[in-house]
Parts: sequence; C-alpha cells; structure tokens
Amino acid sequence: MANKRRKAREAALQTLYMLELGQPKQVIPSIVRYWEHDWVVESDCHLCPAECKDRDKPKSRFSNPVNRQAESAFTKQLVDGVRKNSDTIDQEIEKHSLHWKLNRMSCIDRNILRIAIFEILSCDEIPLKVSINEAIEIAKTYGDKNSPAFINGILDQIK
Repeated sequence: MANKRRKAREAALQTLYMLELGQPKQVIPSIVRYWEHDWVVESDCHLCPAECKDRDKPKSRFSNPVNRQAESAFTKQLVDGVRKNSDTIDQEIEKHSLHWKLNRMSCIDRNILRIAIFEILSCDEIPLKVSINEAIEIAKTYGDKNSPAFINGILDQIK
C-alpha cells in the first residue's frame, strides 16, 4: 500500500506547491493529468512514468480505477489536512528546524515536511517510520541533493 500511497503523496505535494505559488486555477487540470498518466510499479518498488525506464524490466500496472479512487481520496485527505492544520504543522517545523526559518526553506522541502508532519500527527494508521521514509524518498525525487538529509533531520526529531 505504501507504493500506492506514494503517488497520492506526490499529487498532494504538487497541489500544495501550486497553491502556495498562487496558481489555484492550475491545480485541478494538473491533478487530473497526473492521475490519468500511465504509471507502473517496477520490481524495485520505485514509481516512474511508463516511458522513462527500460521496458525490458518486469512491470505491473500501478492501479486500477478502484485503487485510483482510494489514492485520490488520500491525496485530498493530505491536502485538506495540511491546509486546515497549517499553523500547528508550521510551528512543529520551526520548532525542530534549528537555524532555518520556514520562509527560507524551499517550497518543495517545506511542503514535503508539511505532508509528513500531518501524517505523523493525524494518521494513526500510518507508522511513523513509513511517513518519514516516504518523505525522504519523495525528497530524493523532487528536492535538491540536500533535501533528503534536511527532511530526515527534522522529521527524526518529531516523535
């Protein structure tokens, strides 16, 4: 289920990113395109678009329409949860990010942290370690080279 949820987390990150950049009209079309993209799960459990990797590797379909409903519902839960609890979440980030103000962090890192902290504080069914690991993996894809260590350092303090 973690791999199915990673796509939902990535969609939530993209949504929060666009909302933060003041592009709310872009959110819905972008997310619709995201969910319609032909995704696959590779044998090593990393997500990628179907055309981006060696086609000779064993692959399986990422999801069917029923799973996509669950994935999009999880995306909505994350986005709504982060937005409704933004003050509490941002206080947690600032409390645990020594020498870093929230507005100095990259928009990507800030929103990866927000999603992970929302999960940690509000999604009891998701183990702490899973939330942290997923945030780190997403940071490897979307952040800069220092993002995974930065995010890990902050999230490790929140327990």
